[in-house]
Amino acid sequence: MSNPESTPNGEIPFDIYDLDSGLKLLHEYSGIPDEKVQNHIESIKQKALQVRHYPCIRRYRFLELILMTTEVYQEILERVKNGDKFMDLGCCFGQEIRKLVHDGAPSVNTYGSDLWGEYLSMGYELFKDKDRLQTKFIAADIFDDSSPLAKLSGQMNIIYVGDVFHLFSLEEQEEIAVRIVHLLAPQPGSLIIGRQSGGETALEYSRAGDMSGRRQFQHNPQSWKQLWDRVGDKTGSKWSADVGLCQEFKFKPSATLDTSGEVQRLMKAKGLRFTIRRL
Repeated sequence: MSNPESTPNGEIPFDIYDLDSGLKLLHEYSGIPDEKVQNHIESIKQKALQVRHYPCIRRYRFLELILMTTEVYQEILERVKNGDKFMDLGCCFGQEIRKLVHDGAPSVNTYGSDLWGEYLSMGYELFKDKDRLQTKFIAADIFDDSSPLAKLSGQMNIIYVGDVFHLFSLEEQEEIAVRIVHLLAPQPGSLIIGRQSGGETALEYSRAGDMSGRRQFQHNPQSWKQLWDRVGDKTGSKWSADVGLCQEFKFKPSATLDTSGEVQRLMKAKGLRFTIRRL
């Protein structure tokens, strides 16, 4: 059996990753025929890489649905059905929102925000729902006090944030967390769910190939909980943080036969998943 090879830029073929949940959503929610779905996905992916060459785009993270796999998904779904406001912060194409809506959440109760407005438009193209989705999408910089996000202060009940925190330094992450707290309703039960890269050791690092000198911070469960203790002190609030490490990427069983260095490295990568609830 011949093994798929990664490309020189680290891109791995479509059929290596376990994309079943996203493919099912495209079929059931968007009505895209199975024989057309791969070309459709690749077209959107290439457009998205022209906006920003994020590794998560190359690796099809926009088809990996995380929220549905959490222990609090049914709670979130019922709360949004009953009027709670849900935001996906750093939503990329808004795939988590589409899953909620497909499962019965009123889209009018959902919000999505990303720094790159082009991704929000591509989300409509990917899911073919411009004429029916009532989600409020907002192109905004979380650090910008004059952005449209500032007008939503105190209005959200649940915020999902995936693949965002690990892009920043520890100090910047703490600022993002404080801003998320301000977006949420100041009441017990306000909820933050998400994922990011993680590891057994908390450390500062520079992304490979980045010559800007920019530093990023990788958490372990303990350092992540400590960050939220500090955020609580800064905002006069208290939070419980349920956090754990898991395998970062989902692969098809056949991917274990792949011996390329990039696939083997990604198979060992750890992810940090978290649920943070206001007390």
